[in-house]
Amino acid sequence: MEGLIYKVQPYLESARLLFVYTPNGKKTLLAQGSQKINQSSRVLAQYLTHIEFKDQNKSFITLAESKIINDFSKIKEDYAQTKSAALILEIIDQLIVDNYNHQHIFQEMLLALNGDNMVTSSYSFALKILKPLGYELNLNADGRKVLGFNIDKGGLVYKGETDIIDLDLQASITLLKLYYKPYHELEEHESEILTKIKEFILKYYQFHLQTTLKNLQ
Repeated sequence: MEGLIYKVQPYLESARLLFVYTPNGKKTLLAQGSQKINQSSRVLAQYLTHIEFKDQNKSFITLAESKIINDFSKIKEDYAQTKSAALILEIIDQLIVDNYNHQHIFQEMLLALNGDNMVTSSYSFALKILKPLGYELNLNADGRKVLGFNIDKGGLVYKGETDIIDLDLQASITLLKLYYKPYHELEEHESEILTKIKEFILKYYQFHLQTTLKNLQ
């Protein structure tokens, strides 16, 4: 079984609890002795690490026959990239529960974490994951002149409508790209636009999912 460690917690004197997201959902692994400096599992039992382990078909498992698939060392070496990756894992931790398509979400998560730019990849993931969460964005224009996007109705605002414009037209175009483009095709965007997208995602999650994403604050 493979999985990604999205949270780590010290347990008893020298162990750790590893909270792992897998294609079959969330599992908790007990990593015995992993707080000890000379323990081989110490390196593996780290936050933001893609691992392989022996599955025991239970939600709580003692770590066994494990190895690292990807330690995402390049991300961990950079604070800004680590914070962006943390946004992805925060969404997994806070919002993904038992009745979702875990295989699809797991693959989306790995694609985002392997993207060329962690900031745009993390924002793209936060937007793409809204569909399986049940709060899909309506970005399909109907031919009328678009003025922007409204958070309340989760859709576009057209000329002549009185809905509040939470995201202007230029930023809405960037939103469209982040929502639909594959991670490997995402382009660089100006910091001003990305700031607007960041604020939009924070407010959208607060309004529709009653969740404040701390890594966007």
